[in-house]
Amino acid sequence: MLAVRRADPDAEIALTWTTLAPPRAPLLAEVRPRWLNYRFGLVSEELVAHHHASGLLVSAWTADTRRTMRRLLRAGVDSITTNRIDALRSLVPATA
Repeated sequence: MLAVRRADPDAEIALTWTTLAPPRAPLLAEVRPRWLNYRFGLVSEELVAHHHASGLLVSAWTADTRRTMRRLLRAGVDSITTNRIDALRSLVPATA
């Protein structure tokens, strides 16, 4: 991601993170991601609120059960990666 940032200072970066320990401030300052992308089991309302307060968007991968999708939606994630888009669409209200 550092190479991407150097190549394109305006790139919209999604930084995938696989631990509960948050990315360190120097890394975030250098990469300047727009998104933090977590494995679905790591996502909580507190985690999402913390990152939203820092101006970051939060995505979660790969949620394939309605139960998990509902939990992520309640937590306030901005994006869900799934193999079952039909299930996710049934949980998200249609927008105009």
